[in-house]
Amino acid sequence: MFKHWFPVFLAVSAVSAFILSPLLPAAQNLSRMIRADAGSADAPILFCVGIHIEPFGATVGGKKKQDYNNIEFLKLHAKNIDEMARIVERHGGKMTVQAQTAFTSSCYKNNERILAELRARGHEIALHFHEDAHLGRNCDTLPPSEWTAVMKEEIDWLQKAGAGDVRYWSGGNVYPHVLEAAAAAGLQFMSDYKNPKKQEADASLLAINPWRPAGEPSDGDLAGFSKHDPKGRIVYLPDGIFASADFKERKQGGTASFLDYLTDGLERSLLAARKDRVNVFHITLHPGELKGPNGMKLFDDWLSQVIEPLVREGKVRWATFSEMGEKYIAWETANPGVDPRASAGKGYMTFAVNVHDWVNVNESADTINRLVDIFNKYKVRGDFYFTAPSVKAYADKRPDVIRKVKESGMTISYHIRPPCPIYSGFCGPLQILDDASLKRTLLDYETYGLDLETGGIDKSRPGGYSYVAKIFGRPPVVASPQVSDQRIRTACEDIYKSMGAKMEVLYHEEGTPADDPFQYKNGLLVRPSDFSITRWKLAGEKDDSFWWNRLMREDADKFDPVAKLKEELAAWKYPRAPFITALIHENNFYHFGAETWKAYYFSDKQFRTPAPSPYDLNLPDPGKMRSRQEQDKIWKAYEGMVAYAAANLNVVTSEDIVKLSNR
Repeated sequence: MFKHWFPVFLAVSAVSAFILSPLLPAAQNLSRMIRADAGSADAPILFCVGIHIEPFGATVGGKKKQDYNNIEFLKLHAKNIDEMARIVERHGGKMTVQAQTAFTSSCYKNNERILAELRARGHEIALHFHEDAHLGRNCDTLPPSEWTAVMKEEIDWLQKAGAGDVRYWSGGNVYPHVLEAAAAAGLQFMSDYKNPKKQEADASLLAINPWRPAGEPSDGDLAGFSKHDPKGRIVYLPDGIFASADFKERKQGGTASFLDYLTDGLERSLLAARKDRVNVFHITLHPGELKGPNGMKLFDDWLSQVIEPLVREGKVRWATFSEMGEKYIAWETANPGVDPRASAGKGYMTFAVNVHDWVNVNESADTINRLVDIFNKYKVRGDFYFTAPSVKAYADKRPDVIRKVKESGMTISYHIRPPCPIYSGFCGPLQILDDASLKRTLLDYETYGLDLETGGIDKSRPGGYSYVAKIFGRPPVVASPQVSDQRIRTACEDIYKSMGAKMEVLYHEEGTPADDPFQYKNGLLVRPSDFSITRWKLAGEKDDSFWWNRLMREDADKFDPVAKLKEELAAWKYPRAPFITALIHENNFYHFGAETWKAYYFSDKQFRTPAPSPYDLNLPDPGKMRSRQEQDKIWKAYEGMVAYAAANLNVVTSEDIVKLSNR
């Protein structure tokens, strides 16, 4: 349970001279106000005005038209920062002023005390780091130790200019070791991610709840950075929830429209604020940015008309960036193990992969390897349901798959296919046994090998659930009898539970009670699934289609799994977050039609009537291999679904769901 709620603080960062976007011209009047029902004093937002001071006059980055080594230019921007600070102070607010050389070094050399004065007035002084200005154009190739050394030099100049402890920084966003370097320099908090090449943030970072990034940011890949790792050394403070991640479009219409854009983002953030999380939002300005005689007045008006009413109502509270970070640290201490990015409004999505093609071993193995790579790319885990014959085929011919799955930390579950008699239609020999004989026989099937030609037990080698557990070094989480006979099913449940299983499957795609998702049967948790992104039908169609079988048709856009996922999420009306299953079989990526082994074990074209034993394992494949073009379409759609879920949902496996049920 969450022990405390925390307010959302609004931080205003003071930025030095002109940045990459043009100075904002003075515009007419503010036109956007916060709707009355947005936000709550029970879930306040911590707010700050952030100021970025650019490296005008730095030498490594080349010549600059504006130079803080010019005393007049330095005094001009110091006066501008002071004016912004006094406006903020009139409204009871705080700024986090982020500076770097040449501003800091020139302040120190010319006895300009603006940073010391701001600190004395309650504002925070922090680091803004333009890496190319301090490390050169090829700085991304430098080792982290060199970045750390230069960051420490920058912090030293900040302190000479009047800063106290420097704990926060912005910048260095696409260096693949920036978190490592900053932590080594003693920094704790970061914000304002923006790809400088594109002048864009990333949709996955448009949020209000701080987190500890699981990976470094890089140019084009924020999968790790956007995920939370409780062991991460840096706390990231998101900007807020805005209509777009494109920074350029925010400042295209003048000062008033820019401030209206910020109002829209603040409203979105207030509507998303949670009382069981720390909520943060900030804006960023630069010295000289509020251009014209009305620029400062519009900023003052914005604070009066938009921020002050929210502060009076308790919906917004002022805080510096480091104060936001401290609030987050207090929250995570009080709520150990809670992912700050997990939301009650988000769904829990499981990517379940049934693995059963022991005939086409190489195609199956290559598919599993590629799936593991995709899950690793987006810092999530898949749930692989292995049959014992498939695992044996990998052990004999493709041990690389077993090694990769084990090392990746993916979740292991267990699956049954013919000719095992624990499968509907094949269970006749079990039904005639008395209870004691039934349990002994079932235990043998889950301990010894399955003879694929007869369906009998081969005691000369291991097999079943225990074999899968031994190969992967841990008991599969899910193990479900594939029979409707309740006597057989109950006996199987007892055996699986004794072997270490925690969950079983009663329904594949939907059926979870809305009021209580955690149901148990004979001591095993029933895998919850409110809906599935697996198959559906269009209006006028009689039967459902698996989405991967429709991607080569003209109506392929109607079978986009991401679009379907969004549709189902929008339709979810219950107060708890839904459990979603994305079910697929590994052969679906490369094979169309009935699985190859179905020809061996069924005697009819509909694959409903079991064939007599012994089985002919040389019958022709009833299906066919997909074209490369079709395979590529399936892979692209599947990876898109994983990417969307990783950024917007809680991707979980059966192992995670068991932990959720125990809370």
